[in-house]
Amino acid sequence: MPATLDIPEQNADLVLEQSADDYWNHYQLTFALYSVSDRAIPSAFDGLKPGQRRLLYQMYDSRLLPGNKPQKSSKVCSAVTGNLHPHGGASMYGAAALMAAEFQRVKVIDGQGAFPRIQGDIPAADRYTEMRLSAPGAALTAELADHAVPMVATFDGEWIEPTVLPAQWPVLLCNGAIGIAEGWATKVPAHNPREIMAACRALLKTPNMTDDRLVKLIPGPDWGSGATVVGTAGLREYITTGRGQFTVRGTVSVDGKNAVITELPPGVASNTVQERIRALVESGEMSGVADMSDLTDRRNGLRIVVTAKRGHSAEQIRDQLLALTPLESSFAASLVALDEDRVPRWWSVRELIAAFLHLRDSVVLRRSEYRLEKVTARRHLVAGLMTIHLDIDAAVAVIRGSDTVDDARQGLQERFGIDTEQADYVLALQLRRLTKLDVIELQAEAEKLDAEFAELTELVANPDARRVVIDNELVETAKLFKGPEFDRRTVLDFDATPIASGSDEDGPRARKTNAAWRLDDRGVFSDSHGVLLTSGLGWAVWADGRIKFTTGSGLPFKIRDIPVAPDITGLLSSGVLAPGSHLALVTRRGKVLRIDPAAVNPQGAAGNGVAGVKLAADGDEVIAALPLTCENGEAILSVSEKGWKVTEVADIPVKGRGGTGVGFHPFVNGETTLLSAAVSPTGFVRGKKAVPPQNRAKASVKGSGSDITPAT
Repeated sequence: MPATLDIPEQNADLVLEQSADDYWNHYQLTFALYSVSDRAIPSAFDGLKPGQRRLLYQMYDSRLLPGNKPQKSSKVCSAVTGNLHPHGGASMYGAAALMAAEFQRVKVIDGQGAFPRIQGDIPAADRYTEMRLSAPGAALTAELADHAVPMVATFDGEWIEPTVLPAQWPVLLCNGAIGIAEGWATKVPAHNPREIMAACRALLKTPNMTDDRLVKLIPGPDWGSGATVVGTAGLREYITTGRGQFTVRGTVSVDGKNAVITELPPGVASNTVQERIRALVESGEMSGVADMSDLTDRRNGLRIVVTAKRGHSAEQIRDQLLALTPLESSFAASLVALDEDRVPRWWSVRELIAAFLHLRDSVVLRRSEYRLEKVTARRHLVAGLMTIHLDIDAAVAVIRGSDTVDDARQGLQERFGIDTEQADYVLALQLRRLTKLDVIELQAEAEKLDAEFAELTELVANPDARRVVIDNELVETAKLFKGPEFDRRTVLDFDATPIASGSDEDGPRARKTNAAWRLDDRGVFSDSHGVLLTSGLGWAVWADGRIKFTTGSGLPFKIRDIPVAPDITGLLSSGVLAPGSHLALVTRRGKVLRIDPAAVNPQGAAGNGVAGVKLAADGDEVIAALPLTCENGEAILSVSEKGWKVTEVADIPVKGRGGTGVGFHPFVNGETTLLSAAVSPTGFVRGKKAVPPQNRAKASVKGSGSDITPAT
């Protein structure tokens, strides 16, 4: 007999019984809230994500300021993860490398070594690079010593960190941001810092200024990667609402037989474009390309040369590059940021600037309160000392005549009418502070303190006075952006038309990249089978009642046989529905559901369909999917084992998806199943005689119905 193991009974106290809802609310919801507020979404006030804020704070605390010696990136990132941000060093180094990248609109970190030059570049390992704050980066942390922002304990309680940085310029609008959290995503384009600073001053002076003036001050994005905004569509909507979509085009010039790529749209990597071009050449879609060379270097920047074959023009290659590669793409802006309670919401450009100005007001107020407290305390001591100086001999006599320090303190208080704090300050003075010259300096200090006290009191009490200070500081901060590197890089070509999409006299023109796709009844997208997808709306129906409508979005550029959905098991039929048509789903139990596709959200290539018709539990299934033209005289022929019926389509109501449908083929002689169904826009005939259609409540006719055909 094999030996048996004595397994102790499981301790019931260690078993946690919990419903899925409770688990989600306790664990998943907690993680979701953390991901949104502490990881992926930036603050609307200082414009930084928590990881970025902690990185800059650590560099400030380590005195990695402009002009000081930089420090190894590995040491900086390790300090951040150890002291402030309990995450991996790789993620922190990635954030630091992005803030030091050459294509960043405003470099917050001054990086030494191989940091990214173009989008998609990978920086050198953190042990090889060094970093320190740039001048604009230092302006984000300059007022931390003035107690200008609230401080909280770190994750382990061993240190403190700021809830926001006292940023002197709006990082979020200048550099942009991209972040994805649980149910939230932000995508903020970069802007020219000079334009943003001018808009800040204008909104500070006139908070209710018109949208027209705001759009004039900030006409559009300005990325460090350059590129061109094509047309005006979506720009004004973005500036005024914070949400809008506009077309961005990379720079492709023609040089003889070459099309030369020198700028990319934001977020598009050089490797991605090159791989796409290779795929297009291999598939034959860009058969005119003879060669492609990547001549990018540090001195000349991005330079990808695409050479045309003999008999093909570089202009044609340029148009194909813009139409078939990410060199021209849409930028869907979504200004999502955290509010004062760390709750994400959508903001407009005006509101983000107002949030930055609110931060500046709170910074001026808090630092003024802190300085006022210091000035008040110093004025109090100086006042006591000046009182003593009025009769210094009496003060010396009191001190010399006292047996103890307590007696001296009490004697000074009684003789000169000062308090304990002032008396202690006098007793701690060195004798050299009693000279006549020191009295003169003391009087000058008192006058200076009085003037500063009055100024600070005014700042604390009067928001208008703070606005003057904020405006003056904005003027000083704007001097950081006077260099040629802050000239506008992104061209705003409002008269241009996107290559990939547009409109003509017949209405909107579809994207060229989907123009060749076809969809057949087998559920396959291809370039040779079925009906052109651009001529209507694609559809697919499964036997289990699912339905899918699609415009073809999400299809790859390279044309090949692709299923209409990731899972086409049980697919009944598919095709392309003409504009204005409906779709009828016929079930084996004699019911029909007529659906208007306008009431169903279309899905992309990755969608597996949605609930179409709700089937009975006794083995019901969809046996036919019939496109309806909705014209007069259109009828459906349904056939069962012992009967048939022609039903008028006009008598079948339009229902939303997910319903059970309506009965239209009443069975006779105990039948329970339909065998087939067909539709004809002109009705049906038997021999040469037209078969009059019936309403859906009429009973079926006995017979096989095999001699009934569509009318011509």
